[in-house]
Amino acid sequence: MAIEILDRSPWRVTTYVPDEKETQTLGGTETHASVGMELVHTLRAYAARLGILWLVRFETELRYPRANGTIGTFYPDLLMVPDVKIDNEQPYVVSEVGRPPALVVEIASDKTVRRDVGPKRQAYAELEVEEYLTFDPRKGKGLALHGYRLVGQGRYREIPPAPEGGLWLNTVGLRVQAEEPIRALDGPLLRLTTHAGERLLHSYEEIEARDAAEEGWDAERQAREAAEQAWDAEHQARETAEQARDAALAEIARLRALLGDSTP
Repeated sequence: MAIEILDRSPWRVTTYVPDEKETQTLGGTETHASVGMELVHTLRAYAARLGILWLVRFETELRYPRANGTIGTFYPDLLMVPDVKIDNEQPYVVSEVGRPPALVVEIASDKTVRRDVGPKRQAYAELEVEEYLTFDPRKGKGLALHGYRLVGQGRYREIPPAPEGGLWLNTVGLRVQAEEPIRALDGPLLRLTTHAGERLLHSYEEIEARDAAEEGWDAERQAREAAEQAWDAEHQARETAEQARDAALAEIARLRALLGDSTP
């Protein structure tokens, strides 16, 4: 559905999508939430590691201008904007920040899938969101992952699959790939990989890696303490041997002295 065009300034959205409310957009499943939160965590951790500023938010309020002068509201599962910092309690208001998000990710659920791949995709293109990613983790959907990149005003072109699998995202310089559950009872997730081939860790993998590292440090510390104890024991044994030798030499000297005194 199109709305009457009154303003053709940048970021004015012509395609009409009814305002979303937070309670209407939540996926309602643990899988839906896990995909989004893990992706947010990974992107934040990666940006922190590189020392760059990325605003990365999960299911946050996004207010955008419509062409008829009204304000529309989305709650994307993830948005990312480089070099922007705003208060955590504040919604993302395009007109106030001065630019749209660079990357938006929508995770399909029974309640949102039709909007995500239909009018919202067109609306995001008109809003000039550089890259738009949709992921369907629902059973029987084949972990469908689609990416779209802005190629003109209000126009997306689908991002071609990467030879390595998944899709390369220019906005973050990472490859995203749908991943089957790693652990029993877990749902699928989205894996991010660098150009160097490094697979960025999910939060629980970071915890496991940290625990393993701490166990390694503990083992190293215990080995070092054992070595120090062995050195102390060896040092003590050496001191005891030296004391015994000194005592023996002293006794020999005493006996020699006695023998010398008794010589006619």
